[in-house]
Amino acid sequence: MSDTRDTLDARDATDASLIGRTIRDKYVMIRRLGEGGMGRVYLAELEKARARKFAVKLLRPELTGDASFRRRFHDEAQHQAGLDHENIVEMVDYFELNGDYYLVLDYVDGQPLSDMIEAQQGKGLPEKQALSIITGVLSGLDCAHQKGIVHRDVKPSNVLVDARGRARITDFGIATDALGLTRTRGGQVIGTPEYMSPEQLSGHAAIDHRSDVFSAGVMLYQMLTGQLPFNGDSFQSIQAQQVSSPVPNPRSVNPKIPKRLAEIVRRAMQKSPADRFHGGPQFIAAIESYRRRGTWKYVMVSACVLAAAGVYVAQATVVNMHVVREAVHTAAHDYNILCREQQLKVKNQNGKAISDKAGESDLSETFTRNIRRNDQNMRRGAREYGDVFEKMTQINQWTVRHALNEVDPVPDMAPVRQAVAADYDAYTAHGARPTVDTMLPRCQALGYDWKDQ
Repeated sequence: MSDTRDTLDARDATDASLIGRTIRDKYVMIRRLGEGGMGRVYLAELEKARARKFAVKLLRPELTGDASFRRRFHDEAQHQAGLDHENIVEMVDYFELNGDYYLVLDYVDGQPLSDMIEAQQGKGLPEKQALSIITGVLSGLDCAHQKGIVHRDVKPSNVLVDARGRARITDFGIATDALGLTRTRGGQVIGTPEYMSPEQLSGHAAIDHRSDVFSAGVMLYQMLTGQLPFNGDSFQSIQAQQVSSPVPNPRSVNPKIPKRLAEIVRRAMQKSPADRFHGGPQFIAAIESYRRRGTWKYVMVSACVLAAAGVYVAQATVVNMHVVREAVHTAAHDYNILCREQQLKVKNQNGKAISDKAGESDLSETFTRNIRRNDQNMRRGAREYGDVFEKMTQINQWTVRHALNEVDPVPDMAPVRQAVAADYDAYTAHGARPTVDTMLPRCQALGYDWKDQ
């Protein structure tokens, strides 16, 4: 009881020392908004423009007390400050002040998704609303994944829904990025077990963007049913269910959920990352297909049937074009992730060299594990990248080439699309399946440069 009292007293003292103050000569601290896994959050206003509001996060000492965290704070915060997407709460500033570490984010006048779910009292959200929210979340996550950032703590309390109904992801904490810690100094796992993927709970080294896909699947399950798929009285109980128990069917809780929608939820929650959606775009495509009451398999078969029957094949081309565009986007995404993984590997190699020189064996071993993880992720990424081409060969080449030649809606992705087109040509002409060794040389031409890192 005394420990709890001491903690509360410390929080009150910190609040008293911050509220009403102007920190960094620009942020006027107004009041405490709440407390999350990464630390306490305060409402602040810009001193010279009081209408501009921010959420200032004071990070927990358990995180900032770690030497590795402190070394990486500014570099990784700068990387995440580059996440500019309508479904992400933007980080606008970050700094260290008198030994405390702060993140400054745009203030969102919205409601946490966790409160919205709780207000339904176990009944779940309307399907249309749930699908709209999860689509926004997946879109924001894809933006982060394209930059090599894995959230690792996707859950309803980290999603704010604004007055327009738009979902905004928050807590892209620098303690949980693709290079970061998965545990605090005391060994505590970072994340909320009910939403964590089996590989996270198992302490697996190779955590990638598909871990966020799993967590998004759990969120969608909860939004549709009002209940969590796995629950328990202890971390160990939840861990055992997440890792070993069969993936539950949301229809067992809410029989009104259509079978096809339940299949989408269950695919996102598969135990093996390889059995889930490859990323946000594929997950979104499945939801959009469900909304139109079509499926990938149906589109692929119907095109062949229409052509064989002599029916006007333009119909087949129209439906197939959506499939190809999604495949091209997936391939470009996989290529981008592979290049980013190599960039992270070089950072780890440099960190290991510095650690070896300084005689820090424990830190050196951490970098060694990260390097092995980078290699595993790149091999898996190249394999999945090649799998996309196998799917493309099931569609006529004119449709594929038309999709490859389209102007990419994201300008930065245009060079990646060109690399995908070159690999598609090699695959169709010679059956040459891409490998890590054949893909990496193009990465520097795509804007990745790891020579000076």
